[in-house]
Amino acid sequence: MHALLLLTCSLLATAPMPRFPQGTARMDVGSAPHGLPDWGVQRCAGCHPAQVDSWRHSGHATARTDDVFQVALTEDRPGWCVQCHAPLARNLERGPLPAGSPPEEHGVTCAGCHAPLAEAKATPGMPCAGCHQFGFPVLDGAGQRVRLSSTGWQQDTVGEWTRWRQQSGDTRHCTACHMRGGDHGLGGTRRTESLKAALVVEPAPGQLRVSTRDVGHAFPTGDVMRWVSVEVADEPLFEAPRTVATFGRRLEVRAWPPEPLPHLGAVEDTRLVPGEVRRVALPPGARYARIVYHLVSREQEDSGLYPAGLSRLVLWAAALPSRPPSKERKP
Repeated sequence: MHALLLLTCSLLATAPMPRFPQGTARMDVGSAPHGLPDWGVQRCAGCHPAQVDSWRHSGHATARTDDVFQVALTEDRPGWCVQCHAPLARNLERGPLPAGSPPEEHGVTCAGCHAPLAEAKATPGMPCAGCHQFGFPVLDGAGQRVRLSSTGWQQDTVGEWTRWRQQSGDTRHCTACHMRGGDHGLGGTRRTESLKAALVVEPAPGQLRVSTRDVGHAFPTGDVMRWVSVEVADEPLFEAPRTVATFGRRLEVRAWPPEPLPHLGAVEDTRLVPGEVRRVALPPGARYARIVYHLVSREQEDSGLYPAGLSRLVLWAAALPSRPPSKERKP
């Protein structure tokens, strides 16, 4: 664990962290290119219409106004959450945005990835570490955030990907999968077809073999509330499904030395890792199985705030092969 922290901290130390200050502050970007007066999306679209059109259909464009996020925001701290999901926003209040709010209030815009910092002249590449690698919030006795933990990662996507690259020797960058051909739609959890393509399910009598394809990080990754369930049912509509396995993280508030203040952290991690084949035993008599990707925690789903169709994505479903008849021993 100590070596892992040193590796990830070293990675973060070299990343342009001020570009995306992990929700602790609003981004401060430099001047727009080519003498343009600002970094407005419409100005970018003047020269890059195809890229902006793809972005408009991405999860980044609606990272703040997305329905799942809006429900989560009713139970969380709006300032920190909004400054991650809309890093150039000025309105940090929870709830619907006023009519006519600019794209910067709705999500992550062009400047979030491409603008130089302050008055720097160079425009660095997309700083994935700033967005997808950060610790759990550490709170004081009054419930105020004092820092982000360095002993537990709320999101560890960049660390997962870095370890995979070192182990596999693969030299691809995040953009090789998430921006194929320069696609600014970016893929991820708001594109169900990308998740389906990443999952490999091999049914066999009495079990499922589950793995991932061309995924260089844990599955699921990113938001710590995401998890995957393997469910069985007696009928194809899954009106009464039974969960037989889960892939995700279990969280607790506890001490995490050397951090002096207790905070939320992961005490168990059952997510799929690259190259792993997970064998899931199925109960006798199960006729159908499916795999469901959950965008929010089980507790949040049980709260009734999220309609099932909003927070659950069915990635795979099929009738199960029948078990071979058992051979009876002759007397």
